[in-house]
Amino acid sequence: MATEKSVLDKEVGNNAFASNEKRRNSTQHVHATLDGIRDPSEPDLSVGAILRGTAATPLTLFEKKAALINAELDNFGLGRYQICIWFLCGFGYFLDLAWAQGVGLIASAIYQEMNVPDGNTGQIWALANAGLAIGAFSWGILVDIIGRKWSFNLTCLITSVFGLLLAAPKFNYDAICGIYFLASIGLGGNIPIDATIALEYLPQRRRNLVALLSMWQPIGVVVASAIAYGTAAKYRCDIELPSCRAVAAGEPCCTVSSNMGWRYLVIVLGCMTLAVFFLRFVVFHFYESPKFLLSRGREAEAIEVLHKIAKFNKAPPPTLTVEMFREVEENSPELPLQAGPQSTAQTTKNVLSNFVNSLKHLKGLFDNKLKIFIFVLLAIAYMGDYWSFNLAGAFLPIILLRNEVSTGSGTVSETYQHYIIIYAPGIIGAVLALISVQLPLVGRKWSLVFSAICQGLSMAMYTQVKSTAGYVGLNALEYLMQTYFNAVLYASAPELFDTAYRGSASGMLSCLGRIAGIVAPFAGQHYLAASSSGILWLGAGGIWLSAFVMVFLPVEMRNRQMF
Repeated sequence: MATEKSVLDKEVGNNAFASNEKRRNSTQHVHATLDGIRDPSEPDLSVGAILRGTAATPLTLFEKKAALINAELDNFGLGRYQICIWFLCGFGYFLDLAWAQGVGLIASAIYQEMNVPDGNTGQIWALANAGLAIGAFSWGILVDIIGRKWSFNLTCLITSVFGLLLAAPKFNYDAICGIYFLASIGLGGNIPIDATIALEYLPQRRRNLVALLSMWQPIGVVVASAIAYGTAAKYRCDIELPSCRAVAAGEPCCTVSSNMGWRYLVIVLGCMTLAVFFLRFVVFHFYESPKFLLSRGREAEAIEVLHKIAKFNKAPPPTLTVEMFREVEENSPELPLQAGPQSTAQTTKNVLSNFVNSLKHLKGLFDNKLKIFIFVLLAIAYMGDYWSFNLAGAFLPIILLRNEVSTGSGTVSETYQHYIIIYAPGIIGAVLALISVQLPLVGRKWSLVFSAICQGLSMAMYTQVKSTAGYVGLNALEYLMQTYFNAVLYASAPELFDTAYRGSASGMLSCLGRIAGIVAPFAGQHYLAASSSGILWLGAGGIWLSAFVMVFLPVEMRNRQMF
């Protein structure tokens, strides 16, 4: 009996020693991770800090826990799972501008066939931007409520269904505008959702790859232009023919059968969107974001997802445990345990009850002066960007087409070839963004300022040329800088917000930008009807406003943790 008691005491002692050793290792791991993060004891919101981009506030409890997940993702590196996520998110960027470019290029054929006057050309863009705004806001909120997984898939499904239906109406411009509005609701969620997802899976030192996602936008534009060249340009009625709705029966006019090219284009784009949905939903197994699960208090599930990612990557399993999260709580007694995020049930109840209650879910966006200042600056930047983007996308192709075809200096097919030349350099803009955001003394902040100034200059210079070469060259420069600016903006804006409301913040910013895009075509269409260069000055002014406010962006995220 004495021997058995001795053995039992020895086992208890060994277990206690092992438990203490495990706790010691856990504590060391937590401290080692958190010691490498800047955590000011007091907020630093001085003018100097704002201009340098070093403004900061003390970390919340959630941010300290998220740092432990960041450490595990850093250990994984850029594995197979992260690469798949990057490509699938890239397809979302691809579709965003493929549809915008595709509809932009077929708009003149629709106007001609359906006898749409210049004063009403802005309707399709206004409704599209209304759908994009509703989609951005709704999906931005939903991605923080129902999670990243379902939002990631449903946006593509909605876009593909209504995109295919876009080819159905005949001589009904209002129906086309309405269907494109519904397709845009799905499309509007792509950028805020895809940027959010990519950021939450990539290791910290590879976050600049989110800027490279914008490379897919000019690829989408070029592909849409190439499809338009083979469909809308080839199967289009003579540009000089009037609409059959504007002439008596039997007179030469633009018939549906002679103008089928634009319908072929939207069918191809709809099938491509459906294929992306299939890849996301059927082929690839998407796991919910670990940091989203953490923000909902589902810590064990977050760790389980990390183990699944490690297995997919064929990497060593993570060392993170629930006990490490408890260690952070014990070492941060001054912070509330929830530190902002609510449970899924609480948040869903708030949002569904009424709009005012839904704002409670977003209170983390506005709980200190630094966050409010950042959100206001980004809101202005997004609105200026989308204002300029929509004016350029909606009217520069029409200006080029009218200059070439109406003056007899070119054909419709040649104009579509020029579109490919114009938009292909956008890929260079994304590469410039990838490089410049990591450069010392440049980073995200000054990349935004520089690219916005250059974009505005190219639009302003557009007013001074009258030749096809001048139009094409300056349009290419404008699009290169536009892609550069958007690549940095779409990647850096979500970095500035915590996981609990990152999707909501990105969606709200995108929504505000889309609202500006709703107004822009109405402002521009009157100048188009009068053949005035005012459209170009409106576009340049919008993006220059974005450049100005970005000078005061108070936080530079280069080499800083994102939570």
